[in-house]
Amino acid sequence: MASVSIVIPCYNEARTIDELLARVRATNMRGWDTEIIVVDDASHDGTPDLLQKYEDTMHIIYLDKNGGKGTAVRRGMKEATGDYVLIQDADLEYDPADIPNLLTVVENGTADVVYGSRTLDPQTRHGGLIPRLGVWFITKLINALYDLSLTDVWTCYKLFPREASSDFIAGHFESELLFTAALARRGYKFAEVPISYAPRALTEGKKIRYRDGLYAIAVICVDWLHHI
Repeated sequence: MASVSIVIPCYNEARTIDELLARVRATNMRGWDTEIIVVDDASHDGTPDLLQKYEDTMHIIYLDKNGGKGTAVRRGMKEATGDYVLIQDADLEYDPADIPNLLTVVENGTADVVYGSRTLDPQTRHGGLIPRLGVWFITKLINALYDLSLTDVWTCYKLFPREASSDFIAGHFESELLFTAALARRGYKFAEVPISYAPRALTEGKKIRYRDGLYAIAVICVDWLHHI
């Protein structure tokens, strides 16, 4: 039986973590052996207290210092034992019910890496215009630099072989983009599946900002220049 490690980075998600974990546990993974790894990135809103009740059924990691999403994901990957790793945000923007669709692509052997795309289905194209344009531009940039044809590179849902985890570097939101670049350089075959998306507002706890997009563009270009 194939196995998947679901790594959930978490920072100040007391309002959503219980429901998110309930949804993950309720999802039918269609025969996949599943482990759940939650990494609390030094939350200060009571999230660590809520996570304590899951310690007997999930792998809960508490970081002493906030290091950013990429750092939390990287830490969780170090504990992963599954054949594949999937990243799941701790908010409710992404629906775990979509996870089996990613797993099916791997089962069929049509790709090594599967991303959940928020743009493939018009019904999922929610969110502000500027953030959407930012993701569109960054996606086009990475496609041009690495000869890819992806539609959404800054998506949460990324499913990949565990051995690829070594290419995921610690950091903030840019870590996921640099990971895509590393996977492309190694020749992994990509595929995408449409997913649902329910973006939240800054007042509801959304953490990524416009400056993160500008920083990511610079980092992508520097990384590309470093490897040519």
